[in-house]
Amino acid sequence: MNYLSHFYIHQQGQNPLYSVGLIFPDLSRGFVKLPGKLSATDYAHLLPIAEGCLQHYRADKQFHGSKFFEWGSHECSQVLKSAAFEGSVERRWFISHILFELLLDRLLVNHQPQVGIDFYADIRAVSLQELKDFIVLHPHQDYDKFLHFFEHFRRAAYIQNYPDNNLFAFSLSRIMKKAGLPELSHTNKIVLQECVWNLEDNAFKNVQGILQELKEVFKI
Repeated sequence: MNYLSHFYIHQQGQNPLYSVGLIFPDLSRGFVKLPGKLSATDYAHLLPIAEGCLQHYRADKQFHGSKFFEWGSHECSQVLKSAAFEGSVERRWFISHILFELLLDRLLVNHQPQVGIDFYADIRAVSLQELKDFIVLHPHQDYDKFLHFFEHFRRAAYIQNYPDNNLFAFSLSRIMKKAGLPELSHTNKIVLQECVWNLEDNAFKNVQGILQELKEVFKI
């Protein structure tokens, strides 16, 4: 799942540290695997971040093994396969996976905007010192670089721009680049926008039904 979907499913009221934990494994590219030393009294205040991280890994495993994920990825794959992209677009199966997850966040921003507002309010409530205290307990090459990235992430709030078709296509293209794939050309971003409209007009038309299916993956 993507950031906002993790928060939507497993948020715990006003618990900013836990909310950061829910997205931290993706933000940090997986360098936090276990709570580690956090059971020690000196680090007890950071336990919510560790609990959020573990919930993230459990949720991803459950989500990716679900019939719902299989269905959504298949729907995206079918649309992408028939899309008239310019030139070669590699690993469309991977793009289908990412597109499905981003579409879920786009649905939330479009149809339940309070979720995005609450999400950013929570992660902005966490101090950089608290986050640094957590990071230094785990192997990482550049703490300051990560903290700078996190600060930009929560300030830019780009997920709230997912309704903008150009910015949505840009977000997917950026993820492709991080995965070692070529960025989409301007022409192919337009083709991708058409794929998104196709999905939202057809397979993803029943928004409340889609979000309920997401909840049912986790028996909520």
